[in-house]
Amino acid sequence: MLPMQHHPIPTCTSPKRRFYKPWHFLSQAGKLHTGLREVFSNYSLYHLKQELQCWLQLALCNDNSAYAEASAREDLLDFTQELQRLAEAFYIINERKNTSQKRKQLKKLPKQTRQIIAQENTPVLLTEEEKTKPEQVVHQFCKTFHRSYAQTELLDMLDAVITYKGDKETDKSNLVLFYEHLYVLVRVAYAIPLRPPVADASPRGGHIAPYKK
Repeated sequence: MLPMQHHPIPTCTSPKRRFYKPWHFLSQAGKLHTGLREVFSNYSLYHLKQELQCWLQLALCNDNSAYAEASAREDLLDFTQELQRLAEAFYIINERKNTSQKRKQLKKLPKQTRQIIAQENTPVLLTEEEKTKPEQVVHQFCKTFHRSYAQTELLDMLDAVITYKGDKETDKSNLVLFYEHLYVLVRVAYAIPLRPPVADASPRGGHIAPYKK
């Protein structure tokens, strides 16, 4: 058998720039305010958490996935719960940064529409103290879950949802897009410098041991 020959990619003589993406959503990953602004301009808190719950159900129902064992399913349950809390904390942080701009946009909308938007973006998983200091929730998430575990868990969930073949109806047309939004939330969490909270910010008053994967 003759060895395979390497054929170099021909040089393009046209003015078109090759192998270049001018902008992509994931380019915002790790950028605090621009990344969060992109996430919450595309998803309300309600729809983001609802979609995440859908992913959780499909992943738990897929035996041919990373969640075939009970311990992996238990980890996933805790992870998605804390990921929803992280989303609420980041929503508050994003609102504080864009308060004036958001008010101008809302004033142009009908009252009923403003009420719906408010209802769909109300944090319900955080305590009153955590709503005042959402940075504590972000710090606790990073302290509980190692970055490598969080990123791998997102990929495992995506794989489980894609390969799910059960009876539950699901729209798989935007799976990668939603994964990218979750990825940005997680990347931003580990990219920003945070001071340790004075008191334990665990939602149940206890401590969840750090996860490794």
